[in-house]
Amino acid sequence: MHVNFVKCFAVLFVLLLTGTLANSQEKNKGVENVQDDMKILQGDWTCKKQEVNGQPERNVKRMNKRLNFDKSVMVAEWVGGAGKLRTFEGKFNLDPTTKPKKFDFTGKDTTGKDTMDPKGPNLEWKGIYELTENEFKLTIVENGKRPSDFETGTYMQFKRDKD
Repeated sequence: MHVNFVKCFAVLFVLLLTGTLANSQEKNKGVENVQDDMKILQGDWTCKKQEVNGQPERNVKRMNKRLNFDKSVMVAEWVGGAGKLRTFEGKFNLDPTTKPKKFDFTGKDTTGKDTMDPKGPNLEWKGIYELTENEFKLTIVENGKRPSDFETGTYMQFKRDKD
């Protein structure tokens, strides 16, 4: 009886240890994915295509929408409706372990004197993304529920700027 208990305990211990190791490896894989995507995202990107709720934006070239990623800080710039340059700056987070991958941005409109509030409002963008070495697809909503697909919200397709 004692031998069976020891065998059962040993088997249970091995199963628990194996599950713990697998779970730990899975968590580490998630950390590596975040670091990989963060590394790829660093640098300058230019918007080549934009859609809002599935409708194409015709003035993409005039808007000259650009993103710069430096560590965990993102700066977004584009020409607004009145022809004035708009600048947004803040922190971003990635979660590549979900499907679709999650993108979050919190920051401020730092445009300056040309806006009614020079310090800008607090911004919160929730989104999803796809990323390769030279292409970054992003769909965001401002202060709303995270989109579940690339058809809802503001969809932007960026290409990496070449040095």
